[in-house]
Amino acid sequence: MEELIIKGTEYSPEVILSPKESKYLIAGWSRPESPIKFYEPVFKWIDDEGPKHLNNATINFKIDYFNTPSAKMIRYLFDKLDSLYKKGIKMNIVWHYDDIETKEEFEYEFAQGLSCPITFVENEQ
Repeated sequence: MEELIIKGTEYSPEVILSPKESKYLIAGWSRPESPIKFYEPVFKWIDDEGPKHLNNATINFKIDYFNTPSAKMIRYLFDKLDSLYKKGIKMNIVWHYDDIETKEEFEYEFAQGLSCPITFVENEQ
């Protein structure tokens, strides 16, 4: 399963986990009907492929909106990435945001207690 590509919809984000393109991206709206079912292949990819491909990689998050069930899955995703980081997989996580409120919401929801560094980049308006 070296590569995982999930096309985004109006309800679920685009997911690109592509070692051959060195592109790691989760972008769009996250409010799928079943967040657990949607994010399950992402979790599996991180478990199976992350140790091989994420060292020195940049993972971009450009999530415009997420509902509460998705927030739980995104936090679990960050916990998985943080676990890899603690095992020596040094990755760069970049969170793209539109305004300071969005950045603060991310910091509150996801960044608390993580060891891995997160870079915040404000989207150009």
